[in-house]
Amino acid sequence: MEELEAKVIAFLPNLAKALIILFIGLLFAKIAKKALKKFEVNVVKKTKTEIDDIIFPFAEKLIIYAIYASAIIQALKQLYVPSKYLVAITILVFGVIIVNLLDKFLDQVQHKLVKKTTSKLDDVVFPLFRRVLKYSILIIVLLMSLQTLGIQVTAALAGMGIAGLAISLAAKDTLANIIAGIFIIVDQPFTVGDRIEIWNAPKGTSTWGDVIDIGLRSTKIRTTDNIVIVIPNAEIAKRDVINYTAISPKIRIRIPVGISYDSDLKKAEEIMLKIAKETKGVVSKPEPKVIVKEFGESSIDLELRVGIENARERRNITSEISRRIKEEFDKHGIEIPYPKRHVIIEDKSKS
Repeated sequence: MEELEAKVIAFLPNLAKALIILFIGLLFAKIAKKALKKFEVNVVKKTKTEIDDIIFPFAEKLIIYAIYASAIIQALKQLYVPSKYLVAITILVFGVIIVNLLDKFLDQVQHKLVKKTTSKLDDVVFPLFRRVLKYSILIIVLLMSLQTLGIQVTAALAGMGIAGLAISLAAKDTLANIIAGIFIIVDQPFTVGDRIEIWNAPKGTSTWGDVIDIGLRSTKIRTTDNIVIVIPNAEIAKRDVINYTAISPKIRIRIPVGISYDSDLKKAEEIMLKIAKETKGVVSKPEPKVIVKEFGESSIDLELRVGIENARERRNITSEISRRIKEEFDKHGIEIPYPKRHVIIEDKSKS
């Protein structure tokens, strides 16, 4: 008991020194913080460039944290903490400080510079780069600290490699979607707001829609039935993308029409062209035209080709023109034929 009391009494001066060092460190940190704030207001804020506005807060915090960390390490020295532990703690403390400040610095870069660019690529890639860099530095700092303590990290690295391989195999679909998402953003086969064809829409629903979001893992498309379809990016990368509005909302539509061989071909063409020119949403250039595609089994197959102002009105305009063609053909006696079969029954008993 007396021996323990003696150790405690001998330890008290060192503890007092450690507390004094911590107090001095805190005092210096406060003085440095006030001085740096004045410098920021009087110098940094008055410059025209935004670069120093981003870098200075990072440098300011680095100085303050460095004062705190130095005080803590010096205080631990007074407590006779073994040197290897001091080195390990120093590496950890400064490593975490640097990672924290670097993350805040990159956050400022993201909000003040990256978000202002017109490209969406950096909006997706930069946060990913930020996370990878952050966790990579943390892992390196941790391994360095363990190595300082005499712990062999070779086996840990091998284990991490095997674990990484297992994770990559388990998450290969996710990785494939992320890589495909980056390529979609870079190549831009479509952008948010474009209308594209959908190959896996539910049966009986609309087969096209507007792109509402392009993420790293998937793309969201809202169909004209107001159904949101989420498609993995890797699936999109495997297929042809039909984009109706990539260059311009103006497209040309083709409407097939069949008339009987007995009908007036010229009159049918005149009616079709007149209806096309009168329909709202049809453009004058290129001019609507009718072509004879082929002679079918029971009809002359025509095709009305018209340019429309807005691709999103394709089906409405097709329906309106088709309906009016049927009405006008009926008025002018132009027959739209349907397949017919003549069945002749012979009475063999008379032969």
